[in-house]
Amino acid sequence: MPTVRIIEVDREIEIPEGHPLLQGAIDQGIAFGFFCAGESACATCLVKVVEGLDSLPPRNPLEDFLSKAMLLETNLRLACQTKAGSSPLVLSFPSLARK
Repeated sequence: MPTVRIIEVDREIEIPEGHPLLQGAIDQGIAFGFFCAGESACATCLVKVVEGLDSLPPRNPLEDFLSKAMLLETNLRLACQTKAGSSPLVLSFPSLARK
């Protein structure tokens, strides 16, 4: 299982490959303040992929549409739609820094 380091909480967790990053973090007890219940409607789960971007699958159609509408850079992903790849990741969740 790939490890995922989340900078803002200084924790390393494991998220199974193919599992959404947001749900994996929540399953590990990391609390997020998001509004849409992981339905990619609010973008509060926006995550910056600091390391490991190449191991992630491409954006799904919904995330791709929203990323174009929001003019997101390649390393900014929606954690509710992005599934863990096979390699370790280092992530920054701006919403966690606002607490």
